[in-house]
Amino acid sequence: MPGNDPRVRARAASLALWLVNLAAAALIARAYLAHAPERASGLASLFVGVATISTLVLLTLPLALAFLALAGRFAESRAFAWVQACAWATVLFLLYADTRIYSLFRYHFNGMVWNLLTTPGGEDAFQLGPSELVLPLAAVVVWVAVELLLLARFRGDAIRPGALRFRPGWLAAGLCVPIVLVDKAIYARADLVRDREITVFARVFPYYAPITIKKVARTWFGVKLDERPKVDVGSSSRILTYPLARPTFAPDAPRPNVLVVVVDSLRADALDPTRMPNLTRFAEGGRVFADHLSGGNATRFGIFSLLYGLPGSYWDPAYEENCPPVLVDSLARLGYDLRVLSSASMSYPEFRSTAWVTMEDRVEDAFRAKETWKRDVAVTQRFDGWLGERAASAPFFAFVLLDAPHQRYSFDPAEAPFQPYETDLDYLEIADDDADPATREPIRNRFWNAVHFADRRLADLFASLERHGRAEDTVVIVTGDHGEEFWEHGYFGHTSNFTRAQTHVTFVMRGPGVPAGVETRPTSHLDVVPTLLELLGADPASRASYTTGVNLLAPPERRARNVAGWQELALVLDDGIVYVPLGGYRGGAEAYGFDWRPHPEGDDFLRAHGAETAELARDCRRFLR
Repeated sequence: MPGNDPRVRARAASLALWLVNLAAAALIARAYLAHAPERASGLASLFVGVATISTLVLLTLPLALAFLALAGRFAESRAFAWVQACAWATVLFLLYADTRIYSLFRYHFNGMVWNLLTTPGGEDAFQLGPSELVLPLAAVVVWVAVELLLLARFRGDAIRPGALRFRPGWLAAGLCVPIVLVDKAIYARADLVRDREITVFARVFPYYAPITIKKVARTWFGVKLDERPKVDVGSSSRILTYPLARPTFAPDAPRPNVLVVVVDSLRADALDPTRMPNLTRFAEGGRVFADHLSGGNATRFGIFSLLYGLPGSYWDPAYEENCPPVLVDSLARLGYDLRVLSSASMSYPEFRSTAWVTMEDRVEDAFRAKETWKRDVAVTQRFDGWLGERAASAPFFAFVLLDAPHQRYSFDPAEAPFQPYETDLDYLEIADDDADPATREPIRNRFWNAVHFADRRLADLFASLERHGRAEDTVVIVTGDHGEEFWEHGYFGHTSNFTRAQTHVTFVMRGPGVPAGVETRPTSHLDVVPTLLELLGADPASRASYTTGVNLLAPPERRARNVAGWQELALVLDDGIVYVPLGGYRGGAEAYGFDWRPHPEGDDFLRAHGAETAELARDCRRFLR
């Protein structure tokens, strides 16, 4: 009888196990629905339901089909049962992890997350505590055991000859196929009529596969469509032609020392007498840039734009070609003594292969201490020692990275003026945050304690310059690589949007040639390279040959500023943000407000800023061929 055939029972068991895991996945995926529109239309509500199931079916179907194909061959194999159980448990674990990632940062398990996990030094950028590792892994072990029990039952008594006539596979196909078709039909219609309530929400689902019919509507039915604005920023596979020409320097120009200090996650409102008293006092003799944006919402792009003077879209070709920045190359040619001191690894992001590729032997980032704040102390001590041991005749360029304010927000517990503070970050709890301000304030206070601690280390750096007689002939820049959001717009941390909470950073500059005061005109990390090189005598007329920035000391009254993220760019304007995804629907511009909600004027806003958007595209192609 067919029901006694072990191959038939094995296939039926594998199919049943898929259906069970599909149901479990749907329960886990309910976490995505917390981000659905509060007042969705009837069609949008239907889309939320069918898209959830449709996405999970398409994500799990390849694995299900593979197991069905192999089930007949390995019907009696215990190893095959273990493989199925472990595979499905892993799928559910990854889905659960993705819901936590999305709840925190509003993106899915993508190339950036994979890069973080696989690149040496990535552990410095994101650290998980014991509870965040042990509990999910324990759940995986338990679910593997459950999967094995279910599989054994499905292959035994539960799958009897009579039950096989029910043909659960046909029932599953009969339900899943129309659900997928309805999902794709709703999305195609929304894309055709630009129903952003649906098209924007589709991003909530991991690896959502959109289907569009605009070409069919235009070609077969003569529908006239206003094209969605596109931004051609060039392909990252094109060859880098940077710089177009190297800057030349007047031989009699001044050669001040240069100290660039990047404090991780240094929001603009950190510059406050209570939070950073030492930097505030230091800034009184220098220039404060009140409206300064980083070049990105992540360390990779913030520091890249700071050192290269280029938009973050150039990261990939610079990395692939191991191309150093004009700033470092120019300083080396001018005879500067170069040094990098960092409490975080310069291997992640891959600055050893980009910014410091020609001076790796002068990068010090192996300060041995478990706590980040202790490594920051070691960095400042090493800076003092380096100033004392180096030859005084040559000017120096030093890049210092202090990492204490990076998540998990590290500081000496003996120095914690902001109370009460969270003793540690639990990302699982944060992902399930219930929006209670009382639970969020201790997390903010933990961050401000880390910022306050970093301020103490800045005082150490300033004291070292004084002690070694370098305070008056050194241009000092103190800034952040990006900001840090604390739910101002519903997000936590950084890398998730281009609001000012994540891109507006502290920027203080002081030294010879830098007038004191407050600069209120819009400036950017892209402006640092031309400013430093022109202070050293570079001809301003050649600026466009190596940077897209302007001089910080003479910025325009109004401008559009370029910021970058992982596979995305944005143009920050006076009345909104032009968002440009570089993956998926590549180059399709979208309009956002400063609260990171769809801009109320939508396409009208994009059309009004067509010239600035076109300039962004030209800037991103200028150094490619």
